[in-house]
Amino acid sequence: MDQRLLVIAILVNFNFFISAQKSAERLYSDLLQNYTKGIRPVGALLYINVVEETMAVSGYLTMYWRDERLQWNATEYNGHSSLLIDSSLLWTPRIVLINPAKQFIMFGMYCTEVRVFFDGSMVWSAGDLMETNCKINIRNYPFDIQTCDISIAPWGYLDSEVNQTTSFSTLFKHFPLGNDEWDLEKRTNVDWVSEGYKASNFTLHYKRKYQFVLINIISPIIVLNVINMVVFRIPPNSGERISFSVTVLLSYVVFLTTVMDNIPRTSSPVSLLSVYLIIRMILSACLTMETVFIVQVSGRSPSIPISDWIVYLVHMSRKIQPQRETQVKLPEKKSSNPSIESSDNVCSLNTDRSFKRSLKPTWKEVAVFLDRILFYVFLFVVLICDILIIAFIVISL
Repeated sequence: MDQRLLVIAILVNFNFFISAQKSAERLYSDLLQNYTKGIRPVGALLYINVVEETMAVSGYLTMYWRDERLQWNATEYNGHSSLLIDSSLLWTPRIVLINPAKQFIMFGMYCTEVRVFFDGSMVWSAGDLMETNCKINIRNYPFDIQTCDISIAPWGYLDSEVNQTTSFSTLFKHFPLGNDEWDLEKRTNVDWVSEGYKASNFTLHYKRKYQFVLINIISPIIVLNVINMVVFRIPPNSGERISFSVTVLLSYVVFLTTVMDNIPRTSSPVSLLSVYLIIRMILSACLTMETVFIVQVSGRSPSIPISDWIVYLVHMSRKIQPQRETQVKLPEKKSSNPSIESSDNVCSLNTDRSFKRSLKPTWKEVAVFLDRILFYVFLFVVLICDILIIAFIVISL
């Protein structure tokens, strides 16, 4: 008895499955029997939900519209209220990306299925990889904010034929808004009509994550700026002074090349970081030439006369910053008369002081003096450049 009941239950379920399958096949056949996909549905209302990951864009559109020709009574088809139909068999909106970087992209080129509901409502999700034109402003790199647009439109249909409406509330709602390099700051969208054709424009405002550039590029540049001034602490007659200056100069060239490899090659506008690096590279080149000049002055022959105005400036620097003067020993003269000996000591002391004051500086002293003056000049110029660059960045942010 139990075996009979089991067989009957299996047969009932099998018949129900066959009936449901036949109902679905009959529904599919009835819907497409007199359907022509080249004719758009009358009174269609198009909703577009754009979901995006990053720029260049990997995203999809979820489109909703109504096709009155694809309606049925669900009770007549065993309660089937929806059906999946291949998009190649139906009329679907031809949505294109109208600001592509390379070529026009039509969503749904790779056929996917459309969800058709009994009341004629249609739901279709079509995705693609979109590369859009995006004007980059690198003025404040790496503290820059970029604005990029995605423009889409129903290709070939007037606004009176297909009313395209975007849903801003679901824009980028369920997907990540940035990546390891960018954060999405703001998003806006606007619908516009031109010559009877309607399009939707989505604007994305991305802010760069500057920590990587700050640690790996800007921080070493700051260290180079400090090291570049250390050359003034190397003695003028040292042979390592020129090689040290040239090494720092080449380091600036390397960092400038690194920065140029990470920003667009554009002149409108120019990156402030590139301008700053070029200025520092020029200053470093001037410092190298100054080093060569100081070494050349330090090595001049004592027989070459020193100009009087240079002697005067060196003497003035001695008064401002007294240096250890050369001790000159005069021959001692002994006298039997104490008063005469005392007088001789006074005269000897006065003679020593007068002699020290009348000593002309050597070329090494001149080199040290010029080196000190140029140090303050370079320090002043460097501080002014740094303050101006920082001020420009702060004002632009």
